[in-house]
Amino acid sequence: MTGRASLSGLPRRPRKRRGSHRRRRRVFQPFLSAVRHVRWLVLAIIAVVILAGIAVYIGRHANRSGLPWASGVYPTDATPAGAAAFAAWRGRQLDVVDAWSARATWADIDDPVWLYQLWSGQPYIVAFGVAMLPEDVPGVSLQACADGSYDAYWHEFGKVISSYGLGASIIRLGWEFNGNWYVWQASDPTTWARCWQQIVTSARTTAPKLQWDWNVNRGVSVGLANPALAYPGNAYVSMIGIDSYDSWPSAKTNVGWQTQLDGSQGLNYWLAFAKAHGKLLSVPEWGNVYSGTSAGGDDALYVNDMRAFFSSNAREIAFECNFQGPVSPAGGSYGAGTLVPKAAAAYKADF
Repeated sequence: MTGRASLSGLPRRPRKRRGSHRRRRRVFQPFLSAVRHVRWLVLAIIAVVILAGIAVYIGRHANRSGLPWASGVYPTDATPAGAAAFAAWRGRQLDVVDAWSARATWADIDDPVWLYQLWSGQPYIVAFGVAMLPEDVPGVSLQACADGSYDAYWHEFGKVISSYGLGASIIRLGWEFNGNWYVWQASDPTTWARCWQQIVTSARTTAPKLQWDWNVNRGVSVGLANPALAYPGNAYVSMIGIDSYDSWPSAKTNVGWQTQLDGSQGLNYWLAFAKAHGKLLSVPEWGNVYSGTSAGGDDALYVNDMRAFFSSNAREIAFECNFQGPVSPAGGSYGAGTLVPKAAAAYKADF
């Protein structure tokens, strides 16, 4: 009894005022809800960024070569066996190979069955050098091409290349058109560009997935001083290409390399041109030049410099192919019996 009396004498704890607490919850509820939504929004954004980064990383390393850009070759014997041998020599798979058809007649251009049979089913993207005009057919002209006179040939071209499973190949149409050594030189750039448009439009009717490489020769060339005048427009071009060898000038000295890199219509000029047009840059032909005027010879520094250019601009590079070809005036082929052993060793180490 005494204990009960002493307990009853203690001051009672005040009751919770439930209504007041509920009112406070109602007042802060919108704020708390907003905080939760913001938190989930932030987490969602972080997740998207992480997944996008993973996707980009995987995408940039999905090449067979394992390099962050597509890397390839024009093999010494121009065959799949030669490509495989080159890959084995360098210790890294190839992503792309260069190939050319004959170009004497229209049949050489629009129906090179032997070439497509050779590369059909191979695990490479093939970059075909394709002539705009046959070299041994009298009377052909860029003007007739621009007027649509040859549309049937290009319709057939798309049909044939697609029939061999090569309808997503890269087409280096009228490559090095700014030089004066091919019958399709762009001495009249406006007509040349219209011819290009006509060809692409016709070929797309039967091969809509072909990729079109607008491919210049590095430096100010004698055929067309300003190749940009012959640009056919973004709708007709998939990528911008530049052929760049170790000559005119050679890269044996820092001055020579800087001219190749930053000189008139050098590598960086065409890289900027490609970016300005929303395109990637390809370097379909590059390599050492052993002999001849302005040759770099056995120039390992050139190989290292090209590797640095590709690496620093990897996200902007469509592909590159080192020229090892069967009839190489450059004499810069690698492998057994090479005339450029230091350059070959540098390539093997870098690529």
